[in-house]
Amino acid sequence: RLQIEEQLYLYCRAIDRIDMALLASVFHPDAIIDKGDGAVPVADFIATVAARHPGVPRASHMVANHLIEFTAADTAFVESWCLAVEQHRGTPAVDRIYRVRYGDSFARGDGGWRIAHRSFVVDHVLNAPVDPALILDMGGRHEGRRDLDDVIERLRRSPPAQP
Repeated sequence: RLQIEEQLYLYCRAIDRIDMALLASVFHPDAIIDKGDGAVPVADFIATVAARHPGVPRASHMVANHLIEFTAADTAFVESWCLAVEQHRGTPAVDRIYRVRYGDSFARGDGGWRIAHRSFVVDHVLNAPVDPALILDMGGRHEGRRDLDDVIERLRRSPPAQP
């Protein structure tokens, strides 16, 4: 269960940091992604993410609830609830909040547990205009980035010395 949950969390990190190598590692190489408009190979999905997400200046993907049902020793069906918040450019900029669920078929192989098939279900999308007057000055505080130069990513690669 923990290995499967870890893959779901890594998926969120990969999308938010636009880390395509990490994103690919969450899926089996021959995985299928089905958003309802036609199933595609995972490589096509990753290419779409790589093309779309650099144009999204801010994003946070969070998986919350997981129901993991082992269907055999090396397979599981996993339903996960996800909340994604993305800021999209425009006049005005828009915060788009997605409530989605993932229906994942996981399979354990040589690389551990990975997603073999994912179905996306969109439950709700909310658009909220971003009021420029409410965009806070960070006042020198750390500001999140969507790449591997994000403060947390740098700390993960080189943690501060322990006291």
